[in-house]
Amino acid sequence: MRRRWILVLLATWGCAARSRSSQPPRDLDVLGDAHPAAAAPAAPVATDSAPPARVVAPAPPATAPVAPTPTPPPAKPDPATLATLGWPASTASFVVKTSAHVFEKPDMTAEPLGKIISSTRLPVGASVAGDRRCKTFLAVPPRGYICARYAKPSTLPPEAIAQPIVPPGRLLPQDYYGIKKGAKRYASVEDVQAGIAKPEPRANANYMVTRDEEKGKPKEPVTIDGVSYIYTSVGLVAAEDLFRHKPSTFAGVDLIATPPPAWPFGWVIAPNSKTATARATPAKKGEPAGTFTHRQIVPILEESAGYVRVGDGQWIERKSVRIARKRSRPVATDADAKWIDIDRDEQVMIAYDGDAPVFATLVSSGRRKNDTPPALYRIRSKSSLTKMAAEESEASHYIVSEVPWATRFRSGLYFHAAYWHDRFGTVQSHGCVNLSPTDAKWVYDWTDPTMPPGWNELEVRVPGSMMVRVFDAAHPDPKEFDYEKEAIQRAKIRKQEELLKKAREAVEAVGETVQRSGVKLPPRQ
Repeated sequence: MRRRWILVLLATWGCAARSRSSQPPRDLDVLGDAHPAAAAPAAPVATDSAPPARVVAPAPPATAPVAPTPTPPPAKPDPATLATLGWPASTASFVVKTSAHVFEKPDMTAEPLGKIISSTRLPVGASVAGDRRCKTFLAVPPRGYICARYAKPSTLPPEAIAQPIVPPGRLLPQDYYGIKKGAKRYASVEDVQAGIAKPEPRANANYMVTRDEEKGKPKEPVTIDGVSYIYTSVGLVAAEDLFRHKPSTFAGVDLIATPPPAWPFGWVIAPNSKTATARATPAKKGEPAGTFTHRQIVPILEESAGYVRVGDGQWIERKSVRIARKRSRPVATDADAKWIDIDRDEQVMIAYDGDAPVFATLVSSGRRKNDTPPALYRIRSKSSLTKMAAEESEASHYIVSEVPWATRFRSGLYFHAAYWHDRFGTVQSHGCVNLSPTDAKWVYDWTDPTMPPGWNELEVRVPGSMMVRVFDAAHPDPKEFDYEKEAIQRAKIRKQEELLKKAREAVEAVGETVQRSGVKLPPRQ
C-alpha cells in the first residue's frame, strides 16, 4: 500500500505542488521592477545611502486612539507581584524571554491583542492568578496581559523600543534581495555539497529574501567548490544568483506643512520615468511648452480633449497625470475621525482628519479589478515586519520576507512598504496597497491605534476602528465590507488550504527522497 501511495505521488509531481506560508495566508504584490540588472557581488553587503526625496513626518493624531486609554505604568515594581513570582527585591523590570502574545484578559483563550518581542523590558505591575494553562498573568502597558512564564526579572529599568528598528540614514530595517529565475536553494551546506536542492512548488517561483543573521549580524557566506553561498530566509543561495533591491525614495506630501498649489492637483507620471513634455495646446501636435519631471506636483486647472492644463499655455496628456481630488467623508465616519481614501482609477491615497486632508501620495493597488475591491474597510491589524506568501490555491508562487510596516484592512490586504519596485501611481499588486518605505511608515504610524513600543503585532477590533474607503468611478460610494461573512469564508478556505498544503508537502517529501536516492524525476508539466 505504501509503495502504491508513493507511485501516486510521483505521478502528480509538478501539478499538485502548492505555495506555502508560515503564517495565515496573506496576499502579496506582483513582483515587479526588481532591478535585476545589478548583479550581486560574491558576498552581497550593501546599505541604503540615498536619503528619501521628501521625508514627511507623521502628523500628530488629532483625535484619541481607538484603543482604551492606557493605564500609566507603575512608578516602582508591585511588591505583591514580586512576592507571587518569588522575584528578588532588586527587580526593576521584567524581560520578555521570547516573543509572547498579549491577551485582552488574564486568560490564554481570551482575545489576543498582539505580540511583544523578546528582550523587551517592561514595568512590573499587577499580577493576576490564572489557571492550569498559565498559573500567573502579568499586566503590560498600555493594556493587556501576558503569561508570566514568558517573563523573568531584571535589575535594569524598563525599556521598550519601537519596531521595526531602522538604522540611521536608512529607508528600510535591513537589506533585501531577489533570487534570479531558475536559481537553486539548499537546506544546508551538506545538501549543497551533495547537489540536493530544495523542491520548488512552481516552475516559476519568486523570492524576496533577507540574509540570515547571527548575533544581530548577517551570517558569513560559505565557499563550496569555489562558489560563495549566502544564508537567506529561504535557504542557501549562490551569491551570483542574488541581486539587491533598491528601495524607492519617493514620498508623499504633508498637506498641512506643504499645501498643494491648488485643488485638485496631480503628479506627473512621465512615460520614461524622467520627463514629460507639455504642449501649448491640448493636442499631440501642439507646440512644446516646457517639460515636467517625473512625479512633479502640478495644479490641475482644466481638462480638455485628453489633456490637462497645468499652467498658462501648458497642457499635459491626461494619461500622464495622477489627480488628487478632495472628497466628502463616508457617512459611517464620525466628523472628527481620521480616515483614508484610495482612488483606484488614479492610484492616489489621501488621508483625512475629519474633513481636512492631511496627507496625499501615490500607491500601487491590484492589477485586476477584483484584487483590491471597492468597499468601506476598517483597520484590522498591524505588523512591524511580516512574511507574505502565496496561498496554496494560487497559480503563482512567491515568498517575500520581512515586509515592513504592514497595516491590514482585510484578510490578505494591507498597506505596506514595497521595496522591490518604484512604480507608485501604477497598478502593480495582487491586492495589497503598495507604498514607498517612507509612506508605508507614515500610514503605520498615523493610523489608530498606534503600535506600542516593544510590540510587533497589534490586533484591532472592527467596531469603531479607522475607516479605509477604496473607490473608483464605477463605485464612488461603496458599501461597508462584511467582516462576519469574511470570517466564515476564511474558515472554509483555511481548511482547503491545509489539505492542499499537506498534499504538496507529501509530494515534495517524496521528491526529496527520490533526489537523495539519485533517481531522476521526469520533467514537470
